[in-house]
This record gives sequence, C-alpha cells and structure tokens, in this order.
Amino acid sequence: PTSLAQRWMSWSSEAQTIHLLEAWQTCPRNRKDQATRKRLLKRLASGLRMNTRESRELPGLESLGICANGGLSDWGRVALGLFPAPTPVPPLAWRVENHRLVVNLPPDWALLWELERFLAPQTPGCYPLNAADLREAVQRGPAEELIAILERGTAAPIPPDLRAGLLGLPTIRLMEGCILEFSHPAELQRLRRLESLRQRFSRILSPRHVWVNAEEAARLLPTLERRGIYARPLVEASPEEDRSYPLAYFHQRPAPLPEEDVLPRVILAEYLRLQQALDILYHAPGGVRPEQRRITPLLIEERGGQVYVIAYCHTRRAQRTFRLDRIEIPGNKKP
Repeated sequence: PTSLAQRWMSWSSEAQTIHLLEAWQTCPRNRKDQATRKRLLKRLASGLRMNTRESRELPGLESLGICANGGLSDWGRVALGLFPAPTPVPPLAWRVENHRLVVNLPPDWALLWELERFLAPQTPGCYPLNAADLREAVQRGPAEELIAILERGTAAPIPPDLRAGLLGLPTIRLMEGCILEFSHPAELQRLRRLESLRQRFSRILSPRHVWVNAEEAARLLPTLERRGIYARPLVEASPEEDRSYPLAYFHQRPAPLPEEDVLPRVILAEYLRLQQALDILYHAPGGVRPEQRRITPLLIEERGGQVYVIAYCHTRRAQRTFRLDRIEIPGNKKP
C-alpha cells in the first residue's frame, strides 16, 4: 500500500465512497466528460431522466456500488446524502482456534498490515499458526512485537502455549560490520567509562568482543589511535580471500576495576568468566514485585557511583543493562 492507504482505509465507508466519486468525476481529461459525470450524479439524485451520453457513464457508478438497474442503489443514496449513513460496525475481535488465526472482514486494516509483516494469509482472513509459519514469522521481526499485535487484535492475552512457542523459537540475525577483540576485558571496561565510547561500544558480544557497524568503525579507529590505542591485522590473507582483522591493542596496560566484597557481584563475575547463564530477580524502578530474568553476563562496570551489569537477557531476547543493587540472586547460587 502507498503511504496514504492506511489513512484512507481508516475512513468510514461513506467517506471512502465520496472520495472515490470525486476521483471518478475528475478522472476524464476532457472537461466536457467531467461535466457530464457531474450532471449525471445530479440527475440521479433528483430522479430525472438521463440522456444517452450520460447513460454511457453508468457502468463506472455500478462498479462503485452507486447504481443498480439504471438507478441509484441504497448505498448510492447514502453516498449522495439522500439516506442517513448506517451506524458503522466496529471490527470484530480476532480468534485463535485450531492452530490458526481468524480475522473477520472487514478488519482494522492498519492492524492487519502490521500482522502481515509477520504472517501470510492462507485464505482471506485465515492465518496459519503452525510451527513452520511461526518460525518464519519470528525471522521477520521480534516475537514480542508479533505477540503485541495478536493481543491487540484478539483484545485478550493469547493462549499461553502460543506465547511460549513464539518466545521459545530460535532466531538468527545477520549483522554486517566489524568485531573488535580486546586482549583483556579490563581494557574494554576502561574505555566504556568514557561516555562517547560507551555509546559506540554498546553492542557487547562477550567480555572481550564488541560489534560496531562498518561506518562507525571507520570513525572509531582514528579516535582510538588519538588515545594511544593502535590496531593492526594479526592474520594476513591473500587478496582472493575475505580478510579477517582481529585487533590487537598495545601501549595500554589493563586498568582493572576496583573489586568490592559484595556477594552478588562475586557470583556474577564468576558467571561472566564462565560465560554461563543464571536466573536472577530484578527490582525494576517502580515495579511492584521483582521480575524473574535469565541472563548471561557480558560486562560489569562502574559509572556515576553505581555498578552495572551488561548482559544478554534470554527472557527479553536482547542485550540489557542492570543495576547491581537491584539484582537479587535466589539462594546466592554459585555456578
């Protein structure tokens, strides 16, 4: 659809028909033909007889549902203001049944287009929800976004098994760019203390690896060189091969962060070293009760007097930043 289609589909049926009638009247290039069409509508509204030239224009009005059997249809009388418009019927809620989504027509078109970014209809108004279709859907966008669309359409929470199935599906994202490998995790932590570099080093893959896009890398490497951090390729490849550039940093000694004798931090540091996942309870700001999360720690750092844990959150399926003082480890379990 065009950029105006969603706005047009949100109009009432009579507003859409009036808009189409205006387009039908002005469509001919010849002004006489435009005048003929305008005069035909007036004759139909007044119940007057039409001439031969005007009667040739009836098929266009019949295709719009304005005319039937040589005269105005009931809908045509509504469109021309002779009958009151019927009360619009709101779209019915979607239904999930027998591994399929049923959308009653006419739907909320804007919401339906959002849905069809993820799911393709098997037949008009019927969207299969089997494992293969769901697996394909979550490759097109975040599962959480699809769940939100489904719950807006059904006006209710989706079945727990469908939610669990969507959130449990594995996904693969292809990200083009550069991976910077640090010789020591403390060097990455030290650089992230600078706000400008912390924003550039936001996509952390492991305690020693960060991802940056190619355009950002071209600006980042000169910035690092100005700080006395130089990079050189460790592996030389032939011109025919794709070059891989692990980056070695020198002229900088690792500056370890100060350690605190805090048990949750010690446990998280051990999980970070082993690159294992653990379950935590997180007390989010304004939350009534702690949220259960499963995370794999990627980095522990201090800024502004607070200790933060950057981790991959398996519950949210994305990288997240957690404040250490809001993390509770059930039973203080060590790996």
